[in-house]
Amino acid sequence: MKHLFTAFLLVLAHSAIAQVNISCYYREYCKWNAYKETFDRCEGYEESSLFKINKAETMFMHTTESIKSAYYINEKTQNSDTGVWQLNVESDAGNSYIYFLDLDNNEIRVAANIDDELIMIRFYIKRVWTE
Repeated sequence: MKHLFTAFLLVLAHSAIAQVNISCYYREYCKWNAYKETFDRCEGYEESSLFKINKAETMFMHTTESIKSAYYINEKTQNSDTGVWQLNVESDAGNSYIYFLDLDNNEIRVAANIDDELIMIRFYIKRVWTE
């Protein structure tokens, strides 16, 4: 599994040579707690979903059982200390999000402002592969 993560990082770090696929098995929503300055009050559920990042790394598709959405990558950076990739994206519906690809912890996290409340959506990664 570690080799797949390394391949994924190389694809993101250098010119894309393949489409990257990330399957997830669980989704969790956490609300921001301003008093504790952390995300807590989390609720989650099992959900199979798939993220497909195109070869050019300009967009990705997120597919669940009930919906398929496109996200356009406006900017991507990697934190040199943590190795976490940050993707500033815009959805096909026109909403802005910040995605964090944390492969060391097998997570994709999304920061979103929904109904004037800051939330984090966490997807737990099952598998990463390239095509």
